[in-house]
Amino acid sequence: MELKKCPKCYTDVCVNGKWFHHDHLTTNAYMLNGSDPVNVELAKVPTTETELIEMLNEQF
Repeated sequence: MELKKCPKCYTDVCVNGKWFHHDHLTTNAYMLNGSDPVNVELAKVPTTETELIEMLNEQF
């Protein structure tokens, strides 16, 4: 699925049993981990949900 090209949009995905939040049009994501989120810097801005999941899979 294409990610919307809108800075107000975001996607939450589950990768290997861990939930991640990604704000569209950024290279930032973070693992939802209670009050202590784990920040992730992506190699590039993902354009699809599949690409986002693949990038997160490489790091976790």
